[in-house]
Order: sequence, then structure tokens, then C-alpha cells
Amino acid sequence: MIGWTEDGLMRSWRVLARKDAAADWQFVHLTDIGPVAIEAGCHFPGAREALIVSFPHTTLPGPDGLPGGMGFDVVTVRDERLFGDRIAIALVRRAEGSLDIFTVMATDVLRCLDAAGTMNQRELAEIFVGRVQDWQTFMARKRRPLSLERQLGLMGELCFLDRLMETRLGAAAVDCWQGPLHAPQDFLIGSGAVEVKSSLTNSTFLARINSIEQLDTEKAPMLLAGLRFEVADEGNDLVGMVSKLRERMAQAGLSRVFEALILVSGYVDDHADHYRRKLLLSDSRAFAVDENFPCLRRAVVPAQIRKAHYTLDIDALEQPALSLDELFLTFGLMQDEP
Repeated sequence: MIGWTEDGLMRSWRVLARKDAAADWQFVHLTDIGPVAIEAGCHFPGAREALIVSFPHTTLPGPDGLPGGMGFDVVTVRDERLFGDRIAIALVRRAEGSLDIFTVMATDVLRCLDAAGTMNQRELAEIFVGRVQDWQTFMARKRRPLSLERQLGLMGELCFLDRLMETRLGAAAVDCWQGPLHAPQDFLIGSGAVEVKSSLTNSTFLARINSIEQLDTEKAPMLLAGLRFEVADEGNDLVGMVSKLRERMAQAGLSRVFEALILVSGYVDDHADHYRRKLLLSDSRAFAVDENFPCLRRAVVPAQIRKAHYTLDIDALEQPALSLDELFLTFGLMQDEP
């Protein structure tokens, strides 16, 4: 699997935007995923950024069956010289669309296709269309303040990201944060993953597991991190945590990616007055999700059950708990390793 990054796509688009714009389109080939070809492109006039995915002719529905977008257009590209009789579908940023969000979206679509690279062409087409539909739904969503539960969850993920940036990854840890993009786990680190759950001290630590695949995965190592907060004046609020990370990302030149991810998470500065509850991290622990860990597993769940979510009592786990430093050591990320 190729490690697609937002910066890599941006570099391709910058090169294309400087080319002779006599034609409507400029392309650069990125990769082939099975029978699917991927191009970065710019559409003129305006040098609007695009991701072009081309499929064998019989794979995709007609243009009327493809999802539309808000902030981006979905168009069929007609270029027999480049695509022959293949169907080429371009996701093109609208002039008023956020480049930050579009870049994250295009990278996410690439990663989804790359992860499904062993599937047949029809399955790849279904994944592509479904992912674009997911982004269309997000773009159309009205921006409302996050609920208290979602604020707590986002605070946990940001606190974990803050700690992850103290490891060998540094600010590049932001590329591991995949929860906002609806990945099964919140953080993908190398071949492994971490799912972060958050709770308040005045309640039993009950973690909502949103799918069977969230803990039952082929990713290794797989760990579950539980962060417990208490409401305290000496803590930090969500606005303060976002501001802290914004400053660190700006110093590393990664503001664009971070801003897009927090927006996709539902955080909007206009709602800052709703996010003033101060939370102090009072406890953190992690658990290796191995064969002895209590979770639903696809291999033993009846095939008729297509989806499931359940509640896990983290306080009742009998597995030995790890500190966050030990979690990072599991991934080989500690700064002071020999």
C-alpha cells in the first residue's frame, strides 16, 4: 500500500497549475490499482484541482447514477487519447470549495481504493462511488455545535494526537489521525492501529464500539486506549486544545491538513462559546486487542448479522493495562529507545 499524503497531492497540483493551459485539462498519472487508473489533474480555466479515476467501460453506472457533490463537482472526462474507451470520473474542486477539505477528501478516496486494491473492478467501483457519497453527505451537513459526548470524544482524540506528536513521529503524527475520515480506528500507525475512547470520572468507563471491525481487524498491533477526564478549572477546554495544536501544526507547516481534519470532525470556530467546559486528563491506559480480548469477532458472528455496535466495560477488563508510553513503545515510537 502506498502512503498517500495530502502534501503529495498538493505538489502534483502545483506542478500541473504551472503548465501551459491551452487545453481544458492537464494530467499526471499517479498509480494503477488493479484495473483502475488514478490521475491528478487540473481543470482550466482556473486551474481547479481534480482527482481522476478511470474504470473499464462496463464497471460504473452512467453519469446520472453517480453522486453529486457540494464543494466539488463530479464530472465525466472525455479524452479518448488518454482514457480510450474507459470511463473517467473526475472529482473537481469548485471555485468556492475549500482546498483544505478537497485535498483531504481526495487523499481519503485514494487511500480507500488503495486499501481495497485486491478486489475486482466492480467492487472497486462500488467503494469509489460509496466513498464519494459519504463525502457528499458530509459537505451537505448543516454545521451545528458538537454534543457534549462528541466534544468529549474529540478532546480524547486531540489529547492522544498531542501525545503522539511527542514521539519520533513529531507533527507528522497528524497523518495517522484517521478517525475524522471514518476509518474503523482513530489512528493508523504503520501496519497497526489505535482506537481511542474517552470517559468522565463520575461514571463507569463504558466505551461504545461502533462496528465489529473497530476491534476485530487484521491491523497489528491493535490497541485500545482509554482516556479518562474530570471536569476541573485547571484543565483545558476544547478551544484551548485546538489552539495548542494549531500552533504546533503551524510551526511544522501542517496547518492545512489539521484544519481540514478538525472541520471534518465537526469543530467550527463559530461554535467556540459552546466548548468552554474544562477537562483534565486524570487517567490513561491502553490494552492490546489480542485473541484473548473480549470483543465481537466477524469469524464467530453469524453471517446474517451485517452490522453491529456494542458497549464495552473498560473498567471490567482483566487484561493487563499499558501506559501510553508503553503503547508508543509497542509501535517503536519512543524518543529514548536505544
